[in-house]
Amino acid sequence: MHGQKGFTLIELVIVIVLLGILASVALPRFLNITKDAHNASVSGTAGAIASAINIAHAKWLASGQPVSVPPIAGIDFTNSGHADVGFNVEGWPDAASDKTDISAENVLGNGGKDNETCALLMKNLLSSSSVTFGSGDDCNEQYCAIYKAPECIYTYQQNKEVVRTITYSTTSGIVSKKLPTH
Repeated sequence: MHGQKGFTLIELVIVIVLLGILASVALPRFLNITKDAHNASVSGTAGAIASAINIAHAKWLASGQPVSVPPIAGIDFTNSGHADVGFNVEGWPDAASDKTDISAENVLGNGGKDNETCALLMKNLLSSSSVTFGSGDDCNEQYCAIYKAPECIYTYQQNKEVVRTITYSTTSGIVSKKLPTH
């Protein structure tokens, strides 16, 4: 037949081989983009936490260094009408409350609710943030807080297969992050 046109078998095989090569190159790059996005999310949150802690420290200095022994004067970060963030003697946040002024049980290392206090501390410091914090090893929030004296450790929960953490030292105010290496 004279007018029929189509692809030859060789042309089809070449196209399939080229698509295979393209897929083998593009797929790993796409997977890295997802990993990079999770890492960027943790890095951004760590930066926000570090900024919030430094602002809290500056407010502590500017307000005359409130007493750090309960009942803590603290500072009202969430405009709640009560002191919701408390400080240690160096001026680093180490206490948080959500309903009343800070008492001894709200201070990290004092009350037995340390994981909850770590989560609440970030919730109060980042009051307008869309980042959510829960407590314990396996919470249902974006970050789960665990207290290992003298640090609050926040574990990223959006991709649990890879461990990504943010650590806040209550003795020095230093915020660090742990991300997977490439």
